[in-house]
Amino acid sequence: MSNNSMATSTILLFLLAVGGLAAAHGDTIRLPSEGDAPPQPAKPWDCCDDIEMSPLKIFPPLYRCNDEVKQCSAACKECVAAPAAGDSPCGGGAALVCRDWYSTEDPGKPCTPEREWPERTTKKRPWKCCDNIRRLPPRIHPPFWRCDDELKPGQCFAACKACREAPGPFPGPLICDDVYWGADPGPFCTPRPWGDCCDNTTCTKSIPPICSCGDKVAACDGACKDCQPVASSSEPPRFVCKDQFTGQPGPKCTPCTQN
Repeated sequence: MSNNSMATSTILLFLLAVGGLAAAHGDTIRLPSEGDAPPQPAKPWDCCDDIEMSPLKIFPPLYRCNDEVKQCSAACKECVAAPAAGDSPCGGGAALVCRDWYSTEDPGKPCTPEREWPERTTKKRPWKCCDNIRRLPPRIHPPFWRCDDELKPGQCFAACKACREAPGPFPGPLICDDVYWGADPGPFCTPRPWGDCCDNTTCTKSIPPICSCGDKVAACDGACKDCQPVASSSEPPRFVCKDQFTGQPGPKCTPCTQN
């Protein structure tokens, strides 16, 4: 018998054997790995206001919930005490936080309705600089940002996917309606005397507002003209920029102090 005949006979015997197994166990032939994957574990939170996305570029992404709660979910494996107020400006010290990372396309809904995620988001920043930058309420890391600078229609439509009318007479300037999802909202077009951010801002109710920053810092920003030492400051010394700025004060330095 030739080698070709022997190979053909072997294949026929294998097909007959597989057919017999299929007849004995129904018409479906299951591979060993099919259907044997472990079930997806339960999400460690029911809802979350302070969601964090891991910087690891994987799909589906990893999320964890930084909400401080009285009792962690039953699905949470690593439930720890929340940071003390002295360790973290967001920490309360008496609550618990689940530190589990969870792989999912959808981290779920926020617990507070006003922290709903915006519908249109982009990971490519639509603006090169922005004076009226606004961090949106959802406590997600990285955050959502929107730039409320007034632009000429041609400028807005060239940079943004969606634009909306600015307050005032029609027709008038437009505002970019895109939402940027990223860690860096970009530089100011007009530098603030206190730098890129300020937690303790005070502004008048005028339009535009006149703002100042009361943050006590180790050193004033280079743009500050009137840098004063804090009288009751302990070592090392602290300083406050006494300059005023006409316009929006810019974002907060500490995310949890956002409205």
